[in-house]
Amino acid sequence: MLVDFILEDTVALTRHLLLAAEDHATSHSILRGLLCVVIVLAWTAWRCWKFTVYPWLHPDEPKELPYFIPTHGASFFKDSNGLLERARRYFASTGTTPFALTAFGHTFYVVTHPKDSAAVYRNTESLSFDEFVQALMRFNGNDEWTIKNVHQPLPATTKAGFANPEGLSMISLTQRMHMHQLHPGEKMAVFQLQIRDWLNRKLTLDVLASTDSTDTGQSSVDSVELPLYQWTSDWFVRLGQHLYFGDVLERVDPEYTDNFVVFDEVIWKMLYQYPSLLCRDMTVPRDRMIASMKAYLQLHPNERRGQAAWLINGLEDEFRGIGVDDNNLAILFFHLYFAINTNSRKTSFWVLTHMMRNPSYIAAFRSETAPAFDGDDLVDMAYIQDADKCPTVDAIWLETLRVAGWAASVRLVAHDVVIGGKVLRAGNRIMVPHRLLHFDSAFAGDEPTAWRPGRWLDSDAGRKMNKSPSWHPFGGGKTVCSGRFLAKGMVMAFVSTILRRFDIEAVGNPPMPQPDVGRPVLGIISVMEGQDYRVKVTRRKEASA
Repeated sequence: MLVDFILEDTVALTRHLLLAAEDHATSHSILRGLLCVVIVLAWTAWRCWKFTVYPWLHPDEPKELPYFIPTHGASFFKDSNGLLERARRYFASTGTTPFALTAFGHTFYVVTHPKDSAAVYRNTESLSFDEFVQALMRFNGNDEWTIKNVHQPLPATTKAGFANPEGLSMISLTQRMHMHQLHPGEKMAVFQLQIRDWLNRKLTLDVLASTDSTDTGQSSVDSVELPLYQWTSDWFVRLGQHLYFGDVLERVDPEYTDNFVVFDEVIWKMLYQYPSLLCRDMTVPRDRMIASMKAYLQLHPNERRGQAAWLINGLEDEFRGIGVDDNNLAILFFHLYFAINTNSRKTSFWVLTHMMRNPSYIAAFRSETAPAFDGDDLVDMAYIQDADKCPTVDAIWLETLRVAGWAASVRLVAHDVVIGGKVLRAGNRIMVPHRLLHFDSAFAGDEPTAWRPGRWLDSDAGRKMNKSPSWHPFGGGKTVCSGRFLAKGMVMAFVSTILRRFDIEAVGNPPMPQPDVGRPVLGIISVMEGQDYRVKVTRRKEASA
């Protein structure tokens, strides 16, 4: 009987526990259901307020591109231009411009009308670029004293060195000095002579066969095979370094150019300001370059200033004049170095790749540039840059910038301002996406995504495209690229000399390399990893003759 009693109690207890568990599970299910309802209601209320009620209450502000989760960050990171194009199509029916979108916790006002972009570049009071410069300086190691002092206006007094009667800050004076070095004139002519001599000495089959990027197993007396992107990258970075620092920086660090190419391919991590622990592939080469630049600056001036460009010596004097030390000056010169070298190497790759896939342009290019050569030596670099004498060369340059350009101009809205009839609120950002403007059929005409240099020559409208308010391959306003004249001269002289001396063709039948749309850049798009274009370079009999 005792056993039966124990069994009955056990069964009753088990039944009670099962019923309690069922009630408990039911309660949890109800709570989960209520939580889901609350989340859905909260999300619906947020979305209704964000994209319906607030725009209705504030019709004077740009409308925002809707999203299901509170950011467009993932889409922006994956393909920023694709996201912007989708947003433009979304607002096309209403003609809404500028529009807004949210990414990475920031609201961006996006300008897609040419007149509005011109207004952005003109307005330097309410729209500022300084915040982004300061953030970059801080991220790469400049101290707060330096950041503050290079942005402060200087006394408007007569002084030794570069004239500054307006009392500009060192950042503004730096831009003025860049223009003095890089715009057409006496100092630009010095660079042109150095480029010409470098080309004539370095663009030979013997030199190509000895470079690290060459597969010497595929070389012969009259030809060599090499990866084009690797070759143009190595060649242009070495040339840029030579122009500004002579041979001294290479003696300080023979791997400086190699470290730069590694850094430049992941420069987007610097632009997004990744935590250091997550981007050692960027910070390691960056830190090596800054350390080597400091070692360069610590050499005795007699060992380096004789080979340095006027700009390098002048900037060193000006920065030291306000008390900038070696550590901070090395970081400032590192910024200058990547601004010099990040775009020409990529532009030359895209020019040559497109021309190899459109060989009719090669013959026209050779014909137009022939007067710039004596035999196979370049003698007149300015001739190649003259659009009237070399219209096809100029069209190829412009079309490659249009198709391969990937950057956007961004400003901080420092004060509420009206652009395009809409009020832009202080604290947000405004963006001019050049690629959207350049790929607009209203600007580019038929087949805007195709590389077709003829569009710049075939009609009166085409010949005026480079004067259009939609055309901003080098940015605009106060931050327009100072090196745009030098960039064209370097790239097109390089291409001209290659085509004068060699035949160049793809090895096999590879597809067109794809641009890496997921990586933000400071100008020209990179090629997708693993899609370098292998080429065969063969000595031309005509050139030898």
